[in-house]
Amino acid sequence: MTGPVYRRYVLGVATTVYGLNLVDRGVIQILLEPIKQDLSLSDTQLGFLTGIAFGLFYAIAGIPIARLADRGNRATITSVAIGLWALTVMSVVFVTNFLGLLAARVAAAVGEAGCKPPTYSLIGDYFPKPAERTRAMAIFWLGGPIASLVSYALGGWLSEIYGWRLTFFVMGLPGLLLALIVFTTIKDPRTARTVEDRSDPERPGMWAVFRHLWVSKSCRNILIGLTLLFTMCFGMNPWYASFLIRSHGMETSTIGVALGLIFSLGGVAGILLGGYIGSNRLADDERAQLRWSGLAIACVMPFFIGFLLLPTKLLALAALVPLQIVLNLFFAPTFALLQRLVPENMRATSLSIIMLFANLIGMGVGPQMVGILSDGLNPSFGVDSLRYAMLAMTIVALWSGYHFWAAGRSVRSDLVEVRG
Repeated sequence: MTGPVYRRYVLGVATTVYGLNLVDRGVIQILLEPIKQDLSLSDTQLGFLTGIAFGLFYAIAGIPIARLADRGNRATITSVAIGLWALTVMSVVFVTNFLGLLAARVAAAVGEAGCKPPTYSLIGDYFPKPAERTRAMAIFWLGGPIASLVSYALGGWLSEIYGWRLTFFVMGLPGLLLALIVFTTIKDPRTARTVEDRSDPERPGMWAVFRHLWVSKSCRNILIGLTLLFTMCFGMNPWYASFLIRSHGMETSTIGVALGLIFSLGGVAGILLGGYIGSNRLADDERAQLRWSGLAIACVMPFFIGFLLLPTKLLALAALVPLQIVLNLFFAPTFALLQRLVPENMRATSLSIIMLFANLIGMGVGPQMVGILSDGLNPSFGVDSLRYAMLAMTIVALWSGYHFWAAGRSVRSDLVEVRG
């Protein structure tokens, strides 16, 4: 089952898994204010729920699962993980306090951590050529903006009718069906190899994978750049809806539709444009791919400033459109290139290590920093404290963009070394 139709089917299912994983992140972001009011929480507690509580367990659980994915059946691992994710998201219906919601978020993080590394690795096997892999990565990362549309628009609408608890329950249900589909229809190419083909040399240890990522100058700069970028993005993501409610008086249902459309359409445009440029215009110039991505990331800063400082809600939302486009340009070329910068038997583990730093620092520190800073600024700025807390995070875009640019200096020699 390696024909073009089946390969596209595998890519479609992997994209669906990735997108569904992100639905609960968008849902909790759109529902932060109702959750805060219902459970009487502070911004610091909300930052902990969307940051450290989720990011810590997501990052830590991803390592052993990725190690298993570099050895075992990646389809089976994915099906178990997405099933666990679905059950834990649905369990939010029983939450009545902060500790209950905290436990649910931790369990969801573990389930989500088991999905991305094995599906990411599978795509590398099904699409081995550089140009087609870049295009496949573009399709895979489309799961993110599509999830934004579903979670923001549908989540905001459901919460207005049924409340935030039942909204989580409904959003988790499709995960059970998807777990069955993955288990029964997706084949791991490893299981189809002959005994001789499977007698690979011993898989590299965890330290060997980390050392490869750090010694390779391009991998090291991408790792640092992604960690910084995720810190900014994760620091901002949970607070979009709260900012629009507090500073512009918008309602959750309206915000859900607006953010859902902007994040999904802008994200799709950015990812597809990045995939097109990476696989066509700059297909044979990896240095230009990274430098172009670095410039795009740096351009995020002025659009963020516009979103936070423009005086009306329409102007603020308008600034989010180009922001989402440039923010998503790097995905396809960068992650396709990362697969080429490491040996095949390091693919899943290398992604998990990169996500360990990106999520542990980014998701763990980003939202918490914004929440703490917002609470600290509240006595001086009142309702605008969140605006200025988010504004302080925008400088990170320039720092991240620099490391993508720097990765371009060594990427060609690093690729030669991996090819041996």
